[in-house]
Amino acid sequence: MQELEIIGARVVATCDASFRVIEHGGVAISKGQIIEVGSLARLKSVYARARVAFYKHGLLMPALTNAHIHFEFSSHKNTFTYGSFENWLTSVIQHRDLVFRHAQRHIRHALRVQMQSGVGSVGAISSYGLEREILAHSPLKVVFFNELLASAPLEQSFQDFQARYAQSLKHKSARFIPAIAIHAPYSAHKQLAQRVLEGIDKRTPVCAHFLESQAELEWLENQGGWFARFFQEVLGVAKPMPSYTGVLDFLNLFTNKHLLLVHALFARLEHLKHAQEIATQAHIITCPRSNRLLSGHLLDPTRLRPLDLPYALATDGKSSNLDVNLLEELRHALFALPGNLEDNALELLLACSARASQALGLNNGSLEAGKDADLAIFTCQKAHTPLEIALSLIQAKKARALYIQGRRVFP
Repeated sequence: MQELEIIGARVVATCDASFRVIEHGGVAISKGQIIEVGSLARLKSVYARARVAFYKHGLLMPALTNAHIHFEFSSHKNTFTYGSFENWLTSVIQHRDLVFRHAQRHIRHALRVQMQSGVGSVGAISSYGLEREILAHSPLKVVFFNELLASAPLEQSFQDFQARYAQSLKHKSARFIPAIAIHAPYSAHKQLAQRVLEGIDKRTPVCAHFLESQAELEWLENQGGWFARFFQEVLGVAKPMPSYTGVLDFLNLFTNKHLLLVHALFARLEHLKHAQEIATQAHIITCPRSNRLLSGHLLDPTRLRPLDLPYALATDGKSSNLDVNLLEELRHALFALPGNLEDNALELLLACSARASQALGLNNGSLEAGKDADLAIFTCQKAHTPLEIALSLIQAKKARALYIQGRRVFP
């Protein structure tokens, strides 16, 4: 890669706060970072010695970010039960070992799908560490969430988690960032969660599945319902009780933390407000197809707007989705989410670019000076508004090109 280069296209979407759409625009890049965004003619004049790549029928925008994906379940196909969260979770417990066959091959395929979809950054949720080596050596930027999954306060569970986390720290780099996920209130015991979160600074993102089902809400608020029967009948716990005294008690784990709450379908206004108050920053991550398959519900973005609570769009894993293609997720979301189409189009574009990047704490997601030059090119003849850009993207089958810090990594 030369010291200075310009990448331009027929249409440029900055995905920054002003969401500029620039016809015949481009970005000037030096040492892997954007130094200027503007008209292609101006950039070529100012940086006359730069190498220029121009995509005549292209849409240039930030590389997309898939903020929540479970790579480990990438080999899943027709194993689990859909239609309700409760039936799905029961089937996962009964059959999850089956979906780890040939896991490495399927993880690599899921990684290729990310790049083909124009995804340059991922928030990878890891329960077992099966994908750690592959992601650490991939061209993508990875926030690697080591997940705590232990409903009883067993010392062995803590030691196992610490060992996985230590392995991820060995790969720490500018592109591979170890982090922590607390699986869910019903599956991560309070004592263990408190221990693994000790010492985590307020800048490192922490992720948690949160109120994905009505059963989870009932378990936390009433200490009963479906989860009480699940622990007794499926897991063999004699007298099951949640380790948290309520929803807010669970949220208090994340006081002064950078918090990502995934799903939040059954969260009430007071829950979301509390998350905002106790966290250094709070984000919601929505996975519409997963939510539809497991509970029949979808996040309503209009509920978040009065709180100015940002959300990011993600695919979840193949255990609860048809695939892990973020373009397909965007298609579904644009058609299915409640609210005004034009408002949703703008928010969804930001939800898989700038806001998803902010959720993961990365220096990309928008085309601005000082940001990493992580770029995606899609086919687009003409677009003037976020809605037109979103409609162009939902017709795209794959990206034409993907750049990470100014280096082309796909195709």
